[in-house]
Amino acid sequence: MRESHTSYHLCALCLEVSLIMSAKTTSTFLPNTTSLAEGANYSGTVQKAEPSYALLKFMESFCLISSASGMVGNGTVLWYLGFRIQRNCFTVCILNVAAADFGYLLCIAIETVQCLMHCNVGVQFGILLFLDLFTYGTGLYLLTAISIERCLSVLCPIWCRSHRPKHLSGIISGLLWSLSLLLNMLGYISCTVRPSSNCHILLITTGVLDFLFCTPLMLVFSLTLFLKVKCSSQHLQTGRLFTLIMLTVLFFLIFAVPLSVLILFDFWGYKFLYSPETGFVLSCVNSSLSPVLYFIVGSYRDRRIRLTLRLAFQRAFKDSADDKDERESHKQ
Repeated sequence: MRESHTSYHLCALCLEVSLIMSAKTTSTFLPNTTSLAEGANYSGTVQKAEPSYALLKFMESFCLISSASGMVGNGTVLWYLGFRIQRNCFTVCILNVAAADFGYLLCIAIETVQCLMHCNVGVQFGILLFLDLFTYGTGLYLLTAISIERCLSVLCPIWCRSHRPKHLSGIISGLLWSLSLLLNMLGYISCTVRPSSNCHILLITTGVLDFLFCTPLMLVFSLTLFLKVKCSSQHLQTGRLFTLIMLTVLFFLIFAVPLSVLILFDFWGYKFLYSPETGFVLSCVNSSLSPVLYFIVGSYRDRRIRLTLRLAFQRAFKDSADDKDERESHKQ
């Protein structure tokens, strides 16, 4: 029993939430059943603080509502970018980000419903957690690629317009999906299906790639882009696309990265009360807010009372040159 408990707990750390499994599957957010029976906030044996049952159920409910609304928003983005709006190199990446967010929120919603209903799901829950980490990692890699691509387009505009392959964004997006799938599938097999010593190696490799490489890389290129635009003597036209990229990266760093940091601390033995649950809720907020952010940026400073979603998304994803042409046409 102890070996199976440890194996599942390690899998949960790898897949974004810390789960404590017994003979019956319990909620991700549920506190210890012994403490509930005693009606206390502290364990009688080890004197450690126990999470509040009411607060954890509230966090579960919030995740379910946030996931449901986020799936509607990201589904709308997928529909418009996939079928209603002409694509460019940037919208291809955003389309893939919306797909990753939709898949992430779908898994979160299913898991939360199962937890609220106290379903005994066993292996199925582990598969959903694997899909969580897969879609979460894909979103991180795609945002890093977006930051790099946009920074290079500002630093080397002539090269990007003349020598950039037409389908480069689609190729890069496909490779990043494949990379995330490969890493997480290897981790799932090594940590759960066939536990081995490679589990720790894969966890460390994924952690280094996600938090010591991609996140700093995203931050560096975003700051470089910001400083280049704001400190340039050429008064570069930014447009809504620049604002959208900056806000998307900022929101990701604030809401999504804490989950990864808290999980790493948990894996290293530094456990905090509500640490995985708080990161879990924040990551749901990040994936749900992206479509709202697209609409706000696209409709900003528009005097029309009724602005369609299609027009708002189309304006949000325009390049600075296109945005400049639009302003000049309105003046005429």
